[in-house]
Amino acid sequence: MLTTALPAGFLATTGDHPAVAPEGVHADAVVCGPASLVYWGHRPVAGAPPERPTIVLSRVARRTAGAVGDPEVIESMRDRPERLTDLLPPFGAVAGDDAGVRMVADSMGFQHLYYTVPGSASVVLSSTALLAARATRAGLDDAAVGVQSLLGWQLGQRTLFEGVRKLSPGAVADVGHDGLALRDPAPKSREPVERRTAVLRAAALLRTSLAAVLDEYPRAVLQLTGGMDSRLLLSAIPPSRRRGLRAMTLDVPGKGDVAIARSLAQRDGLEHDVRGLADVAQTSPAEAWTLCRAEATRLDAMADPVALAAQRIAERAFEQGVRISGLGGEVARGFYYTGRITERPQTRKDAERLALWRMFVNDAVEPGVLTAEFSASARETALDAVHAALLGGGTPWLPATDELYVRHRMQRWAGATDTAVSNERVVINPMLDHGFLDLAARLSPQDKAGSRFLAELQMELDPQLGRIPLDGRPAPASYAHPSPLHPARQSLDTAMRIARKAAQRVRRDNRAPAGGVVLAGKVVEHWRAEPQSVRGLWGSPYLDEAWLGRMLDGAVQPRPSTVALLTNLLVATGQDEPAPSGSGATSS
Repeated sequence: MLTTALPAGFLATTGDHPAVAPEGVHADAVVCGPASLVYWGHRPVAGAPPERPTIVLSRVARRTAGAVGDPEVIESMRDRPERLTDLLPPFGAVAGDDAGVRMVADSMGFQHLYYTVPGSASVVLSSTALLAARATRAGLDDAAVGVQSLLGWQLGQRTLFEGVRKLSPGAVADVGHDGLALRDPAPKSREPVERRTAVLRAAALLRTSLAAVLDEYPRAVLQLTGGMDSRLLLSAIPPSRRRGLRAMTLDVPGKGDVAIARSLAQRDGLEHDVRGLADVAQTSPAEAWTLCRAEATRLDAMADPVALAAQRIAERAFEQGVRISGLGGEVARGFYYTGRITERPQTRKDAERLALWRMFVNDAVEPGVLTAEFSASARETALDAVHAALLGGGTPWLPATDELYVRHRMQRWAGATDTAVSNERVVINPMLDHGFLDLAARLSPQDKAGSRFLAELQMELDPQLGRIPLDGRPAPASYAHPSPLHPARQSLDTAMRIARKAAQRVRRDNRAPAGGVVLAGKVVEHWRAEPQSVRGLWGSPYLDEAWLGRMLDGAVQPRPSTVALLTNLLVATGQDEPAPSGSGATSS
Protein backbone atom coordinates (compact mmCIF):
# COMPACT_ATOMS: atom_id res chain seq x y z
CA MET A 1 0.00 0.00 0.00
CA LEU A 2 1.35 3.40 -0.95
CA THR A 3 0.68 5.37 2.23
CA THR A 4 1.47 8.57 0.34
CA ALA A 5 -1.52 7.80 -1.88
CA LEU A 6 -3.99 7.58 1.00
CA PRO A 7 -6.72 10.20 0.77
CA ALA A 8 -7.24 12.49 3.73
CA GLY A 9 -9.01 10.51 6.41
CA PHE A 10 -9.13 9.18 9.96
CA LEU A 11 -8.73 6.10 12.13
CA ALA A 12 -10.35 5.57 15.53
CA THR A 13 -9.76 2.56 17.79
CA THR A 14 -10.65 1.28 21.23
CA GLY A 15 -8.73 -1.20 23.34
CA ASP A 16 -5.14 -1.36 24.51
CA HIS A 17 -3.57 -0.12 21.29
CA PRO A 18 -4.25 3.54 20.39
CA ALA A 19 -4.91 4.52 16.81
CA VAL A 20 -1.70 5.08 14.86
CA ALA A 21 -1.42 7.21 11.74
CA PRO A 22 -0.10 5.61 8.54
CA GLU A 23 3.68 5.63 8.33
CA GLY A 24 5.04 8.83 6.84
CA VAL A 25 1.71 10.68 7.13
CA HIS A 26 1.46 13.70 9.44
CA ALA A 27 -1.62 13.36 11.64
CA ASP A 28 -3.31 14.93 14.62
CA ALA A 29 -4.31 12.75 17.56
CA VAL A 30 -6.90 13.17 20.30
CA VAL A 31 -8.34 10.94 23.03
CA CYS A 32 -12.15 10.71 22.91
CA GLY A 33 -13.37 8.86 25.99
CA PRO A 34 -12.63 5.15 25.43
CA ALA A 35 -11.36 5.73 21.90
CA SER A 36 -8.32 7.30 20.34
CA LEU A 37 -8.72 9.25 17.11
CA VAL A 38 -6.09 10.23 14.55
CA TYR A 39 -6.84 12.23 11.43
CA TRP A 40 -4.75 13.53 8.55
CA GLY A 41 -5.33 15.93 5.69
CA HIS A 42 -8.30 17.49 7.48
CA ARG A 43 -8.90 20.36 9.87
CA PRO A 44 -11.77 20.44 12.36
CA VAL A 45 -14.57 22.72 11.24
CA ALA A 46 -14.47 26.25 12.60
CA GLY A 47 -15.98 26.48 16.06
CA ALA A 48 -15.19 22.91 17.11
CA PRO A 49 -12.73 22.67 20.04
CA PRO A 50 -9.50 20.80 19.14
CA GLU A 51 -10.09 18.33 21.98
CA ARG A 52 -13.62 17.64 20.65
CA PRO A 53 -13.14 17.86 16.89
CA THR A 54 -15.85 17.72 14.24
CA ILE A 55 -14.42 16.93 10.82
CA VAL A 56 -16.19 17.05 7.46
CA LEU A 57 -14.56 14.35 5.35
CA SER A 58 -15.96 15.51 2.01
CA ARG A 59 -14.83 18.62 0.18
CA VAL A 60 -18.33 20.09 0.26
CA ALA A 61 -21.36 19.98 2.54
CA ARG A 62 -24.42 21.15 0.64
CA ARG A 63 -28.10 20.64 0.04
CA THR A 64 -30.12 21.55 -3.03
CA ALA A 65 -30.19 25.26 -2.21
CA GLY A 66 -26.52 25.61 -1.25
CA ALA A 67 -23.81 25.03 1.32
CA VAL A 68 -24.45 23.96 4.89
CA GLY A 69 -22.62 26.03 7.52
CA ASP A 70 -20.20 24.76 10.14
CA PRO A 71 -22.51 25.51 13.12
CA GLU A 72 -25.21 23.23 11.70
CA VAL A 73 -22.68 20.45 11.11
CA ILE A 74 -21.33 20.72 14.67
CA GLU A 75 -24.80 20.80 16.24
CA SER A 76 -26.08 17.94 14.09
CA MET A 77 -23.09 15.71 14.81
CA ARG A 78 -23.64 16.29 18.52
CA ASP A 79 -27.42 15.86 18.74
CA ARG A 80 -29.02 14.66 15.48
CA PRO A 81 -26.49 13.32 12.97
CA GLU A 82 -29.26 11.83 10.83
CA ARG A 83 -30.09 15.38 9.70
CA LEU A 84 -26.86 15.36 7.68
CA THR A 85 -27.62 12.24 5.69
CA ASP A 86 -29.63 14.18 3.10
CA LEU A 87 -26.61 16.26 2.07
CA LEU A 88 -25.45 15.86 -1.51
CA PRO A 89 -23.25 12.76 -1.96
CA PRO A 90 -20.48 12.25 -1.27
CA PHE A 91 -20.75 13.52 2.29
CA GLY A 92 -19.29 12.13 5.48
CA ALA A 93 -18.31 13.45 8.88
CA VAL A 94 -16.64 12.23 12.06
CA ALA A 95 -16.73 13.80 15.53
CA GLY A 96 -15.15 12.99 18.86
CA ASP A 97 -15.96 13.98 22.44
CA ASP A 98 -15.74 12.56 25.95
CA ALA A 99 -18.32 9.88 25.08
CA GLY A 100 -16.40 8.48 22.10
CA VAL A 101 -16.30 8.82 18.32
CA ARG A 102 -19.22 9.11 15.87
CA MET A 103 -19.31 8.92 12.07
CA VAL A 104 -22.13 9.44 9.57
CA ALA A 105 -22.53 8.83 5.82
CA ASP A 106 -24.73 10.34 3.11
CA SER A 107 -27.99 8.72 1.98
CA MET A 108 -26.29 6.86 -0.88
CA GLY A 109 -23.23 5.76 1.04
CA PHE A 110 -21.01 7.51 -1.51
CA GLN A 111 -18.58 8.60 1.20
CA HIS A 112 -17.03 5.26 2.09
CA LEU A 113 -16.63 4.71 5.84
CA TYR A 114 -15.79 1.45 7.61
CA TYR A 115 -16.08 -0.28 10.97
CA THR A 116 -15.11 -3.63 12.47
CA VAL A 117 -17.92 -6.00 13.36
CA PRO A 118 -18.79 -6.68 17.02
CA GLY A 119 -16.61 -9.36 18.55
CA SER A 120 -13.32 -7.90 17.39
CA ALA A 121 -10.69 -7.34 20.08
CA SER A 122 -10.70 -3.66 19.17
CA VAL A 123 -13.49 -1.61 17.66
CA VAL A 124 -12.26 0.36 14.67
CA LEU A 125 -13.90 3.20 12.76
CA SER A 126 -12.07 4.44 9.69
CA SER A 127 -12.25 6.22 6.38
CA THR A 128 -10.17 3.41 4.84
CA ALA A 129 -10.81 -0.33 4.89
CA LEU A 130 -7.11 -1.02 4.34
CA LEU A 131 -6.13 0.61 7.65
CA ALA A 132 -9.10 -0.90 9.47
CA ALA A 133 -8.01 -4.34 8.28
CA ARG A 134 -4.40 -3.75 9.30
CA ALA A 135 -5.42 -2.46 12.71
CA THR A 136 -7.23 -5.76 13.35
CA ARG A 137 -4.94 -7.98 11.25
CA ALA A 138 -7.93 -9.06 9.21
CA GLY A 139 -7.43 -11.54 6.38
CA LEU A 140 -9.17 -11.58 3.02
CA ASP A 141 -12.82 -12.63 2.78
CA ASP A 142 -13.00 -15.49 0.27
CA ALA A 143 -16.59 -14.67 -0.72
CA ALA A 144 -15.69 -11.02 -1.33
CA VAL A 145 -12.75 -12.01 -3.54
CA GLY A 146 -15.09 -14.25 -5.52
CA VAL A 147 -17.64 -11.47 -6.02
CA GLN A 148 -14.97 -8.99 -7.08
CA SER A 149 -13.39 -11.44 -9.54
CA LEU A 150 -16.66 -11.35 -11.51
CA LEU A 151 -18.11 -7.89 -10.81
CA GLY A 152 -14.97 -5.81 -10.36
CA TRP A 153 -16.59 -4.18 -7.28
CA GLN A 154 -18.43 -5.23 -4.14
CA LEU A 155 -22.11 -5.62 -3.30
CA GLY A 156 -23.84 -4.21 -0.24
CA GLN A 157 -21.58 -3.36 2.70
CA ARG A 158 -19.09 -6.20 2.30
CA THR A 159 -15.38 -5.44 2.03
CA LEU A 160 -12.45 -7.57 0.91
CA PHE A 161 -11.55 -8.14 4.57
CA GLU A 162 -13.01 -10.44 7.17
CA GLY A 163 -14.69 -8.54 9.97
CA VAL A 164 -14.55 -5.14 8.23
CA ARG A 165 -17.80 -3.68 6.94
CA LYS A 166 -18.76 -0.55 5.07
CA LEU A 167 -21.16 1.80 6.83
CA SER A 168 -24.63 1.53 5.30
CA PRO A 169 -26.03 4.50 3.34
CA GLY A 170 -27.47 7.10 5.69
CA ALA A 171 -26.28 5.23 8.79
CA VAL A 172 -24.61 6.49 11.97
CA ALA A 173 -21.93 4.59 13.90
CA ASP A 174 -20.89 5.38 17.48
CA VAL A 175 -18.08 3.82 19.45
CA GLY A 176 -18.21 4.57 23.17
CA HIS A 177 -17.96 2.98 26.60
CA ASP A 178 -20.56 0.37 25.61
CA GLY A 179 -18.76 -0.57 22.39
CA LEU A 180 -20.11 -0.14 18.89
CA ALA A 181 -23.64 1.11 18.17
CA LEU A 182 -25.06 1.29 14.64
CA ARG A 183 -28.18 3.18 13.60
CA ASP A 184 -29.52 2.53 10.13
CA PRO A 185 -32.00 5.01 8.64
CA ALA A 186 -35.68 4.32 9.15
CA PRO A 187 -37.38 2.81 6.07
CA LYS A 188 -39.20 5.37 3.95
CA SER A 189 -42.68 4.85 2.57
CA ARG A 190 -42.68 5.89 -1.07
CA GLU A 191 -46.00 6.88 -2.51
CA PRO A 192 -46.12 6.67 -6.31
CA VAL A 193 -45.72 9.96 -8.16
CA GLU A 194 -47.32 10.90 -11.48
CA ARG A 195 -44.75 11.43 -14.24
CA ARG A 196 -45.71 15.01 -15.06
CA THR A 197 -45.53 15.97 -11.40
CA ALA A 198 -42.11 14.37 -11.13
CA VAL A 199 -40.92 16.23 -14.22
CA LEU A 200 -41.93 19.61 -12.80
CA ARG A 201 -40.41 18.91 -9.39
CA ALA A 202 -37.18 17.57 -10.85
CA ALA A 203 -36.86 20.57 -13.17
CA ALA A 204 -37.27 22.97 -10.25
CA LEU A 205 -34.77 21.01 -8.18
CA LEU A 206 -32.09 21.01 -10.90
CA ARG A 207 -32.56 24.70 -11.63
CA THR A 208 -32.24 25.57 -7.95
CA SER A 209 -29.21 23.31 -7.49
CA LEU A 210 -27.31 24.56 -10.57
CA ALA A 211 -27.99 28.20 -9.71
CA ALA A 212 -26.63 27.67 -6.19
CA VAL A 213 -23.52 25.86 -7.47
CA LEU A 214 -22.69 28.61 -9.97
CA ASP A 215 -23.35 31.32 -7.40
CA GLU A 216 -20.90 29.66 -5.02
CA TYR A 217 -18.41 28.44 -7.64
CA PRO A 218 -18.50 30.78 -10.67
CA ARG A 219 -15.48 28.95 -12.15
CA ALA A 220 -17.05 25.50 -11.89
CA VAL A 221 -16.61 23.26 -14.95
CA LEU A 222 -19.42 21.23 -16.52
CA GLN A 223 -18.33 17.75 -17.60
CA LEU A 224 -20.02 17.80 -21.02
CA THR A 225 -20.56 14.66 -23.10
CA GLY A 226 -22.79 13.67 -25.97
CA GLY A 227 -25.21 11.94 -23.63
CA MET A 228 -28.46 12.92 -21.99
CA ASP A 229 -27.37 13.52 -18.40
CA SER A 230 -24.91 16.37 -18.97
CA ARG A 231 -27.39 17.82 -21.49
CA LEU A 232 -29.97 17.99 -18.71
CA LEU A 233 -27.59 19.89 -16.46
CA LEU A 234 -26.72 22.35 -19.21
CA SER A 235 -30.43 22.82 -19.85
CA ALA A 236 -31.07 23.57 -16.18
CA ILE A 237 -28.73 26.57 -16.44
CA PRO A 238 -30.51 29.67 -17.80
CA PRO A 239 -29.25 30.70 -21.29
CA SER A 240 -28.13 34.02 -19.82
CA ARG A 241 -25.65 32.17 -17.58
CA ARG A 242 -24.35 29.75 -20.21
CA ARG A 243 -22.17 32.17 -22.16
CA GLY A 244 -18.70 31.88 -20.70
CA LEU A 245 -19.63 28.78 -18.69
CA ARG A 246 -16.62 26.48 -18.51
CA ALA A 247 -17.01 22.97 -19.90
CA MET A 248 -14.68 20.02 -20.51
CA THR A 249 -14.87 16.88 -22.63
CA LEU A 250 -12.56 13.87 -22.63
CA ASP A 251 -11.90 12.65 -26.18
CA VAL A 252 -12.22 8.86 -26.01
CA PRO A 253 -11.53 6.93 -29.26
CA GLY A 254 -14.66 5.33 -30.70
CA LYS A 255 -17.09 7.69 -28.99
CA GLY A 256 -18.84 10.67 -30.51
CA ASP A 257 -18.90 12.88 -27.43
CA VAL A 258 -16.53 15.52 -28.73
CA ALA A 259 -18.44 16.48 -31.88
CA ILE A 260 -21.75 16.87 -30.06
CA ALA A 261 -20.21 18.62 -27.06
CA ARG A 262 -18.42 21.07 -29.36
CA SER A 263 -21.63 21.90 -31.18
CA LEU A 264 -23.43 22.51 -27.88
CA ALA A 265 -20.57 24.65 -26.62
CA GLN A 266 -20.52 26.77 -29.78
CA ARG A 267 -24.29 27.13 -29.73
CA ASP A 268 -24.38 28.54 -26.18
CA GLY A 269 -20.98 30.25 -26.06
CA LEU A 270 -19.36 27.88 -23.56
CA GLU A 271 -15.64 28.02 -22.81
CA HIS A 272 -14.90 24.46 -23.94
CA ASP A 273 -11.75 22.42 -23.21
CA VAL A 274 -11.19 19.10 -25.01
CA ARG A 275 -8.31 16.74 -24.17
CA GLY A 276 -7.44 13.22 -25.27
CA LEU A 277 -5.79 10.09 -23.91
CA ALA A 278 -2.37 10.58 -25.52
CA ASP A 279 -0.55 10.83 -22.18
CA VAL A 280 -1.57 7.27 -21.28
CA ALA A 281 0.58 5.94 -24.14
CA GLN A 282 3.54 8.04 -22.95
CA THR A 283 3.51 6.50 -19.46
CA SER A 284 6.47 4.24 -18.64
CA PRO A 285 5.84 0.68 -17.38
CA ALA A 286 7.27 1.51 -13.94
CA GLU A 287 5.12 4.63 -13.65
CA ALA A 288 2.04 2.71 -14.81
CA TRP A 289 2.55 0.21 -12.00
CA THR A 290 3.10 2.95 -9.41
CA LEU A 291 -0.04 4.75 -10.53
CA CYS A 292 -2.19 1.61 -10.42
CA ARG A 293 -0.88 0.74 -6.94
CA ALA A 294 -1.76 4.25 -5.80
CA GLU A 295 -5.29 4.06 -7.18
CA ALA A 296 -5.84 0.63 -5.63
CA THR A 297 -4.86 2.20 -2.29
CA ARG A 298 -7.30 5.08 -2.77
CA LEU A 299 -10.05 2.63 -3.77
CA ASP A 300 -9.37 0.36 -0.79
CA ALA A 301 -8.67 -2.34 -3.39
CA MET A 302 -12.40 -2.67 -4.14
CA ALA A 303 -12.87 -1.08 -7.57
CA ASP A 304 -10.87 -0.79 -10.80
CA PRO A 305 -7.47 0.89 -10.22
CA VAL A 306 -6.49 0.55 -13.90
CA ALA A 307 -9.53 2.50 -15.08
CA LEU A 308 -9.02 5.20 -12.43
CA ALA A 309 -5.29 5.50 -13.16
CA ALA A 310 -5.96 5.91 -16.89
CA GLN A 311 -8.62 8.52 -16.15
CA ARG A 312 -6.30 10.38 -13.79
CA ILE A 313 -3.51 10.48 -16.41
CA ALA A 314 -5.92 11.97 -18.93
CA GLU A 315 -7.18 14.39 -16.29
CA ARG A 316 -3.72 15.87 -15.77
CA ALA A 317 -4.25 18.12 -18.77
CA PHE A 318 -7.44 19.58 -17.32
CA GLU A 319 -7.55 22.21 -14.63
CA GLN A 320 -8.74 20.74 -11.36
CA GLY A 321 -11.20 22.54 -9.11
CA VAL A 322 -14.98 22.18 -9.03
CA ARG A 323 -16.69 19.85 -11.50
CA ILE A 324 -20.39 19.57 -12.25
CA SER A 325 -21.04 15.96 -13.21
CA GLY A 326 -24.03 14.31 -14.85
CA LEU A 327 -23.47 11.11 -12.92
CA GLY A 328 -26.78 9.93 -11.53
CA GLY A 329 -29.18 10.16 -14.44
CA GLU A 330 -28.98 6.38 -14.83
CA VAL A 331 -31.07 5.98 -11.67
CA ALA A 332 -34.08 7.41 -13.50
CA ARG A 333 -33.94 5.38 -16.70
CA GLY A 334 -34.14 1.75 -15.62
CA PHE A 335 -30.50 0.86 -16.19
CA TYR A 336 -31.05 -2.90 -15.92
CA TYR A 337 -34.39 -3.05 -17.74
CA THR A 338 -34.66 -5.44 -20.68
CA GLY A 339 -37.59 -7.03 -22.45
CA ARG A 340 -41.21 -6.23 -21.67
CA ILE A 341 -41.82 -3.64 -18.97
CA THR A 342 -44.32 -5.52 -16.83
CA GLU A 343 -44.79 -5.94 -13.11
CA ARG A 344 -43.98 -9.44 -11.87
CA PRO A 345 -42.25 -11.10 -8.91
CA GLN A 346 -38.56 -11.88 -9.26
CA THR A 347 -37.03 -15.35 -9.28
CA ARG A 348 -33.56 -16.78 -8.76
CA LYS A 349 -33.44 -17.39 -12.52
CA ASP A 350 -33.97 -13.67 -13.14
CA ALA A 351 -31.01 -12.85 -10.88
CA GLU A 352 -28.81 -15.37 -12.67
CA ARG A 353 -29.78 -14.09 -16.11
CA LEU A 354 -29.13 -10.47 -15.12
CA ALA A 355 -25.79 -11.32 -13.55
CA LEU A 356 -24.51 -13.43 -16.44
CA TRP A 357 -25.73 -11.18 -19.25
CA ARG A 358 -25.30 -7.69 -17.79
CA MET A 359 -23.13 -7.70 -14.69
CA PHE A 360 -20.35 -10.26 -15.11
CA VAL A 361 -19.47 -9.52 -18.74
CA ASN A 362 -17.70 -6.18 -18.30
CA ASP A 363 -15.27 -6.56 -15.41
CA ALA A 364 -14.77 -10.29 -14.85
CA VAL A 365 -11.31 -11.81 -14.96
CA GLU A 366 -10.59 -14.08 -17.90
CA PRO A 367 -10.90 -17.88 -17.77
CA GLY A 368 -7.86 -19.62 -16.33
CA VAL A 369 -6.76 -16.90 -13.89
CA LEU A 370 -8.47 -18.48 -10.90
CA THR A 371 -7.99 -22.03 -9.75
CA ALA A 372 -10.71 -24.33 -11.06
CA GLU A 373 -12.05 -24.93 -7.55
CA PHE A 374 -12.18 -21.29 -6.57
CA SER A 375 -13.57 -20.22 -9.94
CA ALA A 376 -16.55 -22.54 -9.52
CA SER A 377 -17.25 -21.40 -5.95
CA ALA A 378 -16.77 -17.74 -6.92
CA ARG A 379 -19.45 -18.02 -9.59
CA GLU A 380 -22.01 -19.47 -7.18
CA THR A 381 -21.06 -17.05 -4.43
CA ALA A 382 -21.45 -14.07 -6.75
CA LEU A 383 -24.80 -15.31 -8.08
CA ASP A 384 -26.04 -15.77 -4.51
CA ALA A 385 -24.87 -12.26 -3.66
CA VAL A 386 -26.65 -10.71 -6.65
CA HIS A 387 -29.84 -12.60 -5.80
CA ALA A 388 -29.66 -11.49 -2.15
CA ALA A 389 -29.11 -7.87 -3.23
CA LEU A 390 -32.15 -8.05 -5.51
CA LEU A 391 -34.31 -9.55 -2.78
CA GLY A 392 -33.20 -6.73 -0.51
CA GLY A 393 -34.68 -4.28 -3.01
CA GLY A 394 -38.17 -5.80 -2.82
CA THR A 395 -40.06 -8.56 -4.57
CA PRO A 396 -41.28 -6.87 -7.79
CA TRP A 397 -38.62 -7.51 -10.41
CA LEU A 398 -38.08 -4.14 -12.10
CA PRO A 399 -38.07 -1.97 -8.93
CA ALA A 400 -35.63 -4.49 -7.44
CA THR A 401 -33.23 -3.94 -10.34
CA ASP A 402 -33.51 -0.17 -9.78
CA GLU A 403 -32.50 -0.66 -6.14
CA LEU A 404 -29.64 -2.91 -7.22
CA TYR A 405 -28.29 -0.16 -9.42
CA VAL A 406 -28.79 2.71 -6.97
CA ARG A 407 -27.92 1.02 -3.69
CA HIS A 408 -25.18 -1.31 -4.87
CA ARG A 409 -23.56 -0.44 -8.19
CA MET A 410 -23.68 3.34 -7.68
CA GLN A 411 -22.58 3.11 -4.04
CA ARG A 412 -19.70 0.68 -4.47
CA TRP A 413 -18.49 1.65 -7.95
CA ALA A 414 -19.25 5.32 -8.57
CA GLY A 415 -19.03 6.26 -4.89
CA ALA A 416 -15.62 4.65 -4.50
CA THR A 417 -14.28 6.60 -7.47
CA ASP A 418 -15.79 9.90 -6.32
CA THR A 419 -14.22 9.46 -2.89
CA ALA A 420 -10.86 8.52 -4.40
CA VAL A 421 -10.57 11.69 -6.50
CA SER A 422 -11.93 14.04 -3.84
CA ASN A 423 -8.47 15.20 -2.79
CA GLU A 424 -7.81 16.61 -6.26
CA ARG A 425 -11.14 18.16 -7.14
CA VAL A 426 -14.66 18.78 -5.96
CA VAL A 427 -17.25 16.76 -7.90
CA ILE A 428 -20.87 17.91 -7.58
CA ASN A 429 -23.55 15.57 -8.91
CA PRO A 430 -26.92 17.38 -8.82
CA MET A 431 -28.84 14.26 -9.89
CA LEU A 432 -27.66 12.46 -6.76
CA ASP A 433 -29.67 14.95 -4.68
CA HIS A 434 -31.86 12.94 -2.30
CA GLY A 435 -34.93 14.74 -3.69
CA PHE A 436 -34.13 13.69 -7.24
CA LEU A 437 -33.44 10.12 -6.11
CA ASP A 438 -36.74 10.03 -4.24
CA LEU A 439 -38.66 11.14 -7.33
CA ALA A 440 -36.92 8.48 -9.43
CA ALA A 441 -37.74 5.79 -6.89
CA ARG A 442 -41.43 6.76 -6.81
CA LEU A 443 -41.89 6.64 -10.58
CA SER A 444 -43.27 3.48 -12.11
CA PRO A 445 -40.94 1.36 -14.28
CA GLN A 446 -43.12 2.23 -17.28
CA ASP A 447 -42.38 5.94 -16.71
CA LYS A 448 -38.63 5.39 -16.50
CA ALA A 449 -38.21 2.83 -19.29
CA GLY A 450 -36.92 4.05 -22.62
CA SER A 451 -35.68 7.29 -20.98
CA ARG A 452 -39.26 8.61 -21.06
CA PHE A 453 -39.04 10.55 -17.79
CA LEU A 454 -35.59 12.01 -18.49
CA ALA A 455 -36.60 12.98 -22.02
CA GLU A 456 -39.70 14.81 -20.75
CA LEU A 457 -37.51 16.49 -18.14
CA GLN A 458 -35.20 17.64 -20.93
CA MET A 459 -38.11 19.11 -22.90
CA GLU A 460 -39.32 20.90 -19.79
CA LEU A 461 -35.89 22.41 -19.12
CA ASP A 462 -34.93 23.35 -22.68
CA PRO A 463 -36.93 21.99 -25.63
CA GLN A 464 -34.48 23.41 -28.18
CA LEU A 465 -31.59 21.41 -26.74
CA GLY A 466 -33.98 18.47 -26.56
CA ARG A 467 -34.30 18.43 -30.35
CA ILE A 468 -30.56 17.93 -30.90
CA PRO A 469 -29.52 14.26 -31.33
CA LEU A 470 -27.51 12.48 -28.68
CA ASP A 471 -24.32 10.50 -29.26
CA GLY A 472 -25.42 7.50 -31.33
CA ARG A 473 -29.07 8.00 -30.39
CA PRO A 474 -32.00 10.14 -31.51
CA ALA A 475 -32.78 13.47 -29.88
CA PRO A 476 -34.44 13.38 -26.43
CA ALA A 477 -37.61 14.76 -28.07
CA SER A 478 -38.14 11.43 -29.80
CA TYR A 479 -38.18 9.66 -26.42
CA ALA A 480 -40.44 12.25 -24.82
CA HIS A 481 -42.98 12.11 -27.66
CA PRO A 482 -42.51 8.67 -29.22
CA SER A 483 -43.88 8.03 -32.68
CA PRO A 484 -45.99 4.96 -33.49
CA LEU A 485 -42.75 3.32 -34.67
CA HIS A 486 -40.95 3.99 -31.39
CA PRO A 487 -41.84 0.68 -29.66
CA ALA A 488 -40.52 -1.24 -32.66
CA ARG A 489 -37.34 0.84 -32.66
CA GLN A 490 -36.90 0.26 -28.93
CA SER A 491 -37.37 -3.49 -29.42
CA LEU A 492 -34.74 -3.43 -32.16
CA ASP A 493 -32.31 -1.52 -29.92
CA THR A 494 -32.89 -4.03 -27.11
CA ALA A 495 -32.34 -6.95 -29.48
CA MET A 496 -29.09 -5.40 -30.70
CA ARG A 497 -27.86 -4.89 -27.13
CA ILE A 498 -28.67 -8.50 -26.29
CA ALA A 499 -26.86 -9.65 -29.43
CA ARG A 500 -23.77 -7.63 -28.49
CA LYS A 501 -23.80 -9.07 -24.98
CA ALA A 502 -24.23 -12.58 -26.41
CA ALA A 503 -21.25 -12.07 -28.71
CA GLN A 504 -19.29 -10.73 -25.74
CA ARG A 505 -20.06 -13.88 -23.75
CA VAL A 506 -19.16 -16.17 -26.64
CA ARG A 507 -15.82 -14.39 -27.06
CA ARG A 508 -15.38 -14.40 -23.27
CA ASP A 509 -14.48 -10.78 -23.73
CA ASN A 510 -15.27 -7.72 -21.66
CA ARG A 511 -15.38 -3.95 -22.09
CA ALA A 512 -12.13 -2.25 -21.16
CA PRO A 513 -12.19 1.26 -19.67
CA ALA A 514 -10.87 4.18 -21.71
CA GLY A 515 -7.09 3.85 -21.87
CA GLY A 516 -7.27 0.63 -19.88
CA VAL A 517 -5.80 -1.70 -22.49
CA VAL A 518 -2.72 0.48 -22.99
CA LEU A 519 -2.15 1.07 -19.29
CA ALA A 520 -2.72 -2.56 -18.29
CA GLY A 521 -0.26 -3.61 -20.98
CA LYS A 522 2.37 -1.33 -19.49
CA VAL A 523 1.75 -2.71 -16.00
CA VAL A 524 2.26 -6.26 -17.28
CA GLU A 525 5.39 -5.13 -19.09
CA HIS A 526 6.72 -3.92 -15.73
CA TRP A 527 5.77 -7.20 -14.04
CA ARG A 528 7.68 -9.16 -16.66
CA ALA A 529 10.75 -6.95 -16.29
CA GLU A 530 10.51 -6.97 -12.47
CA PRO A 531 8.82 -10.26 -11.48
CA GLN A 532 9.61 -9.62 -7.81
CA SER A 533 6.92 -6.91 -7.91
CA VAL A 534 4.25 -9.64 -8.07
CA ARG A 535 5.93 -12.14 -5.78
CA GLY A 536 2.96 -11.86 -3.43
CA LEU A 537 0.67 -13.57 -5.95
CA TRP A 538 2.47 -16.89 -5.63
CA GLY A 539 0.86 -19.16 -3.07
CA SER A 540 -2.48 -17.35 -3.32
CA PRO A 541 -5.39 -19.73 -2.71
CA TYR A 542 -7.32 -17.99 -5.47
CA LEU A 543 -4.92 -17.87 -8.42
CA ASP A 544 -3.70 -20.51 -10.83
CA GLU A 545 0.10 -20.44 -10.64
CA ALA A 546 0.51 -22.05 -14.07
CA TRP A 547 -1.47 -19.17 -15.58
CA LEU A 548 0.66 -16.66 -13.66
CA GLY A 549 3.78 -18.27 -15.07
CA ARG A 550 2.43 -18.07 -18.62
CA MET A 551 1.56 -14.41 -18.08
CA LEU A 552 5.08 -13.55 -16.93
CA ASP A 553 6.57 -15.59 -19.78
CA GLY A 554 4.52 -13.62 -22.29
CA ALA A 555 2.37 -16.56 -23.39
CA VAL A 556 -0.84 -14.80 -22.30
CA GLN A 557 -1.75 -11.11 -22.21
CA PRO A 558 -4.22 -10.46 -19.39
CA ARG A 559 -7.30 -8.29 -19.67
CA PRO A 560 -7.36 -4.93 -17.90
CA SER A 561 -9.94 -6.42 -15.50
CA THR A 562 -7.49 -9.17 -14.58
CA VAL A 563 -4.66 -6.69 -14.04
CA ALA A 564 -7.06 -4.74 -11.82
CA LEU A 565 -7.86 -7.74 -9.62
CA LEU A 566 -4.22 -8.82 -9.32
CA THR A 567 -3.23 -5.27 -8.36
CA ASN A 568 -6.01 -5.11 -5.78
CA LEU A 569 -5.00 -8.44 -4.24
CA LEU A 570 -1.39 -7.30 -3.90
CA VAL A 571 -2.39 -4.01 -2.28
CA ALA A 572 -5.02 -5.62 -0.02
CA THR A 573 -2.49 -8.11 1.34
CA GLY A 574 0.28 -5.50 1.65
CA GLN A 575 2.50 -7.36 -0.80
CA ASP A 576 2.75 -4.67 -3.45
CA GLU A 577 5.85 -3.07 -1.94
CA PRO A 578 9.15 -3.56 -3.80
CA ALA A 579 11.06 -6.65 -2.77
CA PRO A 580 14.03 -6.14 -0.44
CA SER A 581 17.42 -5.93 -2.12
CA GLY A 582 18.72 -9.34 -3.10
CA SER A 583 15.35 -11.09 -2.89
CA GLY A 584 13.89 -12.93 -5.81
CA ALA A 585 10.44 -13.93 -6.94
CA THR A 586 9.29 -17.44 -7.55
CA SER A 587 7.56 -17.64 -10.91
CA SER A 588 6.97 -21.32 -11.29
